[in-house]
Amino acid sequence: MKKIGIFLCFLIFWLPLGCNAHKETHYVRWVIDGDTIVLENGQKVRYAGINAPEIAHEDKPGEPFGRKALKYNIKLVKGKKIILELAEEKRDRFGRILAYVFLPDGTFVQEALVKKGLAFICYMPPNTKYFERLLEVQRQAMRQKIGIWGVDSLFEGEPYYIGNKRSRRFHRPSCRLGLKTSPRNKVIFRSMKEAFFEGFCPCRKCRPWPGKR
Repeated sequence: MKKIGIFLCFLIFWLPLGCNAHKETHYVRWVIDGDTIVLENGQKVRYAGINAPEIAHEDKPGEPFGRKALKYNIKLVKGKKIILELAEEKRDRFGRILAYVFLPDGTFVQEALVKKGLAFICYMPPNTKYFERLLEVQRQAMRQKIGIWGVDSLFEGEPYYIGNKRSRRFHRPSCRLGLKTSPRNKVIFRSMKEAFFEGFCPCRKCRPWPGKR
């Protein structure tokens, strides 16, 4: 009976991470910002599926809530043991590991940041395993006006936004990428929050978020 109990505990912990997922255990040496960490072996890990507000880098100013996201990420993982579930696409263009990050107690780090309103989800195929789960958490944070969602001025600036249903990005009305969106993939959002609520994230070229710039 004791062996059966141990086996069941093992299943309860690991099954949410995915039966076929490749998992690795590491320790976090350093936290760079709200969505990037450094492991004990020096490798950088970028949290798959979310974007946290940027902190100031050299000549680039930080974004609102960037420091808060960093501090919360430090609280969550710095110096701690983590379980990496490698994403479907395992590296980004900067060579960083892309992974879903869990604590030994089952805490899903990406989910914790989104729940606090300190990160928003971003659709990045093929790394979409937890997209729907994270979207529901984001919607709850939006309804409760937690974190970034409680500051309306961060979501103002344009009379409407162009969404691309294929890429799940939204753009300013003047963005050339938005204007090139095919009619069958185009959707118009009357507010930035409407786009976020539907699971779209900001274009990295025209950068509609944060607003009023």
